[in-house]
Amino acid sequence: MRKKKKPQTPPRQGDYKRFLNDIQVLMNTLKLDYNISKMSTETKRLLYHFKMHIKSHKARNEHISPKELDLINQKAQRYYRERIMDFDQFKLSNYQIQLLYCFLTVRAKDIEKETGTKYDPIGMAVKEQADKISSSFLSKYLLDNFKIVTQLCRPDHKYYGIDFYIAPFYKEDPKLEFNNDLYGFPAQKKMVDVKGHKRPAYRLAKPVNKKIIEWISVERNLLGDFYKGEHAELKVFIQTHALKRLSERLDLLDQEALNYALWENTHSIQNFEIYRNYILIPFKVYETKIGYLAVNIVDDILLISTFLFITHSYTPEGDRLTKITGLGKQDISYWHIDRLSTFVNLQEEKYPGLNQLFNKAGLGELKQLRSKEFNVDSMQTFNLDGLMEHINKSKTFKQNTF
Repeated sequence: MRKKKKPQTPPRQGDYKRFLNDIQVLMNTLKLDYNISKMSTETKRLLYHFKMHIKSHKARNEHISPKELDLINQKAQRYYRERIMDFDQFKLSNYQIQLLYCFLTVRAKDIEKETGTKYDPIGMAVKEQADKISSSFLSKYLLDNFKIVTQLCRPDHKYYGIDFYIAPFYKEDPKLEFNNDLYGFPAQKKMVDVKGHKRPAYRLAKPVNKKIIEWISVERNLLGDFYKGEHAELKVFIQTHALKRLSERLDLLDQEALNYALWENTHSIQNFEIYRNYILIPFKVYETKIGYLAVNIVDDILLISTFLFITHSYTPEGDRLTKITGLGKQDISYWHIDRLSTFVNLQEEKYPGLNQLFNKAGLGELKQLRSKEFNVDSMQTFNLDGLMEHINKSKTFKQNTF
């Protein structure tokens, strides 16, 4: 027996009216001469028919609290409605981008009806534009969700993962439904022996697609003669001490910005700097090196033991500064030149001599940070290409969406 087609459920009038009003606002914004209210009922229904339905995130395991779920949904809604996407000379939100997709899709169908052919050049051009708009929407939607988890994941607290999928098409009711299943992963804590003392450390992870998160490891060949054990890869852990130093020394960054900066500098560890027989991972903010994560190998794991600001001893720049100025370790701390805020707030015209010393020590790049905003949205927006590259590597588009 054939299954009976489910009767189409008419849209709720509140949603439907808001949708049409939002389409009109978009037309006005883009200075397009279309009066939505004068369109036929059939056309208006068809516009609504192609609306992309964005579902709220759903907690899929017991490690997501209602408060956390509410916070993530609020962030997702804010990103969805922010007008930050460039379209011609206009700024649109991702919500408006999907409204434009609806309009162009219906417009292409109208041209097809008017001309009686699917291959009218104007109609095909409009349809091609609709397809591009759809891809833009999807990219931004995936990016926003990825941004949320990178700013909330904390190695000493919890990691979050989002499994994204689109509901299947139905010929009798062709709608797109966007779904996000949210998972929480408690911190993996390990007590490590550091110079005869037991210290807490937490394993680093990164949000990815399909597996939701991936615990970070590095290949042994990157470590050269520093590792002579039997493991092909070493798990990466970070000490509580290192997290504390990051917070103290990058004092302009709040917790979400710190979470993102840590992800940005550790999600793909490809090389190390060796200095004075120490293993260092360069740490950058806005692509400007501001310090190093100092690394030890303990019990067949790669352990990030502390964060050294770029002025500290045992860094190339810090040792040059000491040699030039005679400043000792205590002087660096006393004068607070081991803090990000000191360099960002330094008045160049007031202390030209100090700036010359910093430049001579190789710290001149730090002044580039004076024009930056140190919040997670600004930092993530700056590195959109890197974020999208990471998403693409996880094959999100091919595996989960189509």
